[in-house]
Amino acid sequence: MRNTYTVEMAAATVVADATLIIIRAATAWSSRASLLEILRVEVNQQGTSTSQQLGVILAQKASAFGTYVSATPSPTAIGTVASAIAGSTTNAASSCGVNASAEGAGTVTNITTAGFNNLNGYLWVPTPEERIWVGPDLSFIVKLRGTPTTLTNWNAVRTFQELT
Repeated sequence: MRNTYTVEMAAATVVADATLIIIRAATAWSSRASLLEILRVEVNQQGTSTSQQLGVILAQKASAFGTYVSATPSPTAIGTVASAIAGSTTNAASSCGVNASAEGAGTVTNITTAGFNNLNGYLWVPTPEERIWVGPDLSFIVKLRGTPTTLTNWNAVRTFQELT
């Protein structure tokens, strides 16, 4: 059964070009959460009236990860099982984190990039053919591109399914 979860960063203070959310699948195909399907990504800012154009990157990141705030995925269906992905500050296998305070030097491979206005926010809801699948031991990031005028009150949400 496919279980759906969200990972949320709420009202956070970010740094320039920050990784907002990172998730890493389990290491082996036989493990639960070794294949993840990204269903939705949302980025927005609250509590500001200053309009600014920024960018967002959806990408794969390999090794040399940063330092994150641990965030545990929440199920979208009441009464379902907990995610096999756990909160982590280091992006170990089968884990996720939010709001990087330090970026690692690992390679970032862009999947898609887009511009958005911070007052309107960014919403990515792909058609089924455009959904991103994250395989074993791979990491997927949502990254802010640019330096916001106001670094406070940033929100990001990623919805995903565990396919294994």
